[in-house]
Amino acid sequence: MSQGKETPRQKMISMMYLVLTCLLALNVSREVLDGFVTINESIENTNSRFTKSTQQMLAAAAEAIKQGRHEFVPYYERAKRVTVLSQHTFDYVEKIKKGVIQYTEDSAGADTLKLKQVERLDDFDKPTYFLIGPDETKLKTDPYSAIALRQTLNAMSDSLNTMLDFMKDRDGLRIPERDYQMLKDKIRAFTPQDNFKDKDGKVVGWELKNFYNMPLAAVVTNLSKIQSDIRNLESELVSSFAAAPGKLTVKFNRLQARIVPVSQYVQSGSSYQADVFLSASSTDFKEDNLQFILGEMDTANGQLAQGAVVLPVEQGMGKISLPAGGAGHRELKGWIKFREGTGVYKYFRYENEFIVANSAVAVSPDMMNVFYAGIANPITVSAAGVAPGDLVVNIRGCNGSLTTTGEGKYIAKVSATGTCVVQVYQKTAQGLRTQGGPQLFRVKRIPNPPLRISGKSTYSNLELKVQEARNLSFIGVDNSGFEFNAPFRVASFLVTTVINGMGEEFICPGNQLSTAAKKGLSKLKPYSKVYIENIKVEAPDGPRDFPMLKILVK
Repeated sequence: MSQGKETPRQKMISMMYLVLTCLLALNVSREVLDGFVTINESIENTNSRFTKSTQQMLAAAAEAIKQGRHEFVPYYERAKRVTVLSQHTFDYVEKIKKGVIQYTEDSAGADTLKLKQVERLDDFDKPTYFLIGPDETKLKTDPYSAIALRQTLNAMSDSLNTMLDFMKDRDGLRIPERDYQMLKDKIRAFTPQDNFKDKDGKVVGWELKNFYNMPLAAVVTNLSKIQSDIRNLESELVSSFAAAPGKLTVKFNRLQARIVPVSQYVQSGSSYQADVFLSASSTDFKEDNLQFILGEMDTANGQLAQGAVVLPVEQGMGKISLPAGGAGHRELKGWIKFREGTGVYKYFRYENEFIVANSAVAVSPDMMNVFYAGIANPITVSAAGVAPGDLVVNIRGCNGSLTTTGEGKYIAKVSATGTCVVQVYQKTAQGLRTQGGPQLFRVKRIPNPPLRISGKSTYSNLELKVQEARNLSFIGVDNSGFEFNAPFRVASFLVTTVINGMGEEFICPGNQLSTAAKKGLSKLKPYSKVYIENIKVEAPDGPRDFPMLKILVK
């Protein structure tokens, strides 16, 4: 309208022009708003399909575990944690949607309306005030503001990045490098960024770009799009986790009955013992995708060590034929080199042993047919026609030493794994005379004992009542199941509590829970979860890492 003094007629004409302009704008706006309603409904339908697809993938993984595919267990647990985090974030965005509709419509029950039922789709002011506040240069920070929404989305991204980085090179949780990079890129794209500029080239914040001075229809549609991004990211993660174990799948089309005797040598009066089983192989195994190596190799670059050989393959099986010369233990060590579908090579270690009998000398472990590093291994040594007092026994390899405990009785101690050699001599007037050939013994690590928590022993998962879980004060090791005296002690661990979908971590030095961890456990509720991770244990042969333990609170 004009700035000078107007006649009544001029005022009437100006007012009519203004009304007409508003009517024209309203007509165009209604078409655009109806378009937002259609888009929003399409996005919400897509979100439902994402949810159904994710549930189907989880159900398939659970069924595989039920069928004995235990390699799926750690991936399945991570996938469930993703869905809990995703649902928590999705529900939070849903509360913002309902809140902004209720505030804009300002009528009872408006928060239950579908977007197409809302009257004030074209309201710019109230949605902006609800999410941004009265001053766009100083954004509001209440729990359902645009800033709080950004912080929630950032928290989800951080949690997922932490999970992926933990899994990247973790045995039993590995995912292919290509999948890892793809998922990191997806999370990066999902995370809110200030990468918008106005027509003057000035940076516009994520909050203003998505929610400032926009009609209610656009604001709700943007929130639905964020929910769609949440479901899409959840689906990508669950799909990758569920597929990871299956990428090594091989079709076994050759079955054969096998019998493996405990020993080919049976003394009169004893019994013949053997294992009978059904072996599975594949005629698709060729040297380009499967190799059997006898000897050592560098698995980092696939190079064979000196003396190692590639065995011939017949119908998917490697064939070994070795002459046996000299008495004593003999060991077979080697690798199976297998190329999975992604082109990445996997290496599987195999070991076996056989004995070339020597009737003149016997070196017999009293408790096990192998030595264990870091502890006392009792052995009995005898030689036909030689008194025990006239024997001299020594040990070579694996940093071994022998201590006499009586006639023919010794304690062997070794501090490294591998193969050690026990040689027996007879004391004579002319010096030491060799009795039989060298006896080879395999040296192994002591197997990990179970952890002991709240009076219960476990290797992986545990169910505790709420009060039991809240009263946890330390993590112990159950040393009772091993034949030898081999004490283990927990040195440190990490406690992660998951309560109502939110995780919290506590570092605990020693075997006692820290004050902060105890406080965190005091908040546990039924159906909460506790993860004991990064478990460092002092073993007789040195420090070790124990696998993660999960506690489900009943």
